[in-house]
Amino acid sequence: MIAIIGILIALLLPAVQAAREMARRTQCGNNIRQIALAAHNFHDANKRFPASCNDPIHVARTGNGHGASFLLLLMPYMEQSAIYDAIASNTANFAYGVPAGKANISALLCPSDGNTKLRTETDCTWTSYRGSLADLACRYTLNSPRSWLGVGEQIRTFASITDGTSNTAMLSEGIIHDSSDGAVGGNYKMRIATGIEAYYNKIPDRCLSLRGPNFQFLNPNQPTLNGFESGSNSHGHNLGQRAWDHFPQTVGFHTLMPPNSPSCQSNWEYAWVSASSNHTGGVQVARMDASVSFISETINTQNLGRASTVPGTWEPPSVPSDATGIFSYGVWAEFGSINGGESPSIP
Repeated sequence: MIAIIGILIALLLPAVQAAREMARRTQCGNNIRQIALAAHNFHDANKRFPASCNDPIHVARTGNGHGASFLLLLMPYMEQSAIYDAIASNTANFAYGVPAGKANISALLCPSDGNTKLRTETDCTWTSYRGSLADLACRYTLNSPRSWLGVGEQIRTFASITDGTSNTAMLSEGIIHDSSDGAVGGNYKMRIATGIEAYYNKIPDRCLSLRGPNFQFLNPNQPTLNGFESGSNSHGHNLGQRAWDHFPQTVGFHTLMPPNSPSCQSNWEYAWVSASSNHTGGVQVARMDASVSFISETINTQNLGRASTVPGTWEPPSVPSDATGIFSYGVWAEFGSINGGESPSIP
């Protein structure tokens, strides 16, 4: 009898676990759609989308050039006006000197990400959701012409999305940094590799080649950014751990390497960040029309052994190109572009 009960439990447990994960995934999808709808409401009120850095609303409100993230600008449209007001009123210390800067906001956390449970009262606000920075990574203060998130006055509107709102990614998921001790190796979805040149004119394959089996770094001693480190190579900006800060490591992702790939940075200003989740096989993505889809980690990527270069400048080009001409990084990259003239076939 006991043996029969044990067999039944063994048969039922996977089904129960699958049902629980499906519920978590559904909640995660609801959260990302809520953020997308907040971006639409922001556009309705301001006739544009928020900027990824130095948004004129925040600059005018604070009297300085604080680099508030787009997520912070969306708080009044997610019934969190008090948080934005408290942070915007604290111009000296930005988000880190006030309790609002440490708020635990459930709508920003995917329940499938176990690292959300590692949060403590002394941390900054964390987020499981990131804005698309398209496929041409650049310095955070420079405008990426293919992303819906402009910088400063270079702000996007619906009219900017010439590839079509249903053909363009707005948001995706990203696992929050693993806060356990150690700065080498581990699960590459939870850690950002350091010492890898990460810019539009560098070779993405150098980052992708770090992946080993079971989402572990191929090199168990791969250097990674550890927690809230300080110094020239980190500045404390880690995956998802500062929702109100504008750096790509904290609130952005690139449609370059496929979902659930490694992320890399050469220093705190230059990074490639991959979308990631604990859902089996891929990530959820909100499109510019606010619909949510599941995107497979096997989505087409190509030409990752090529660097997109424009001689004599650090400004990103309008499309991936090199000495041989214009090229594509694949369907995933085209999905991130707002105006490349592509019509990627995305289910």
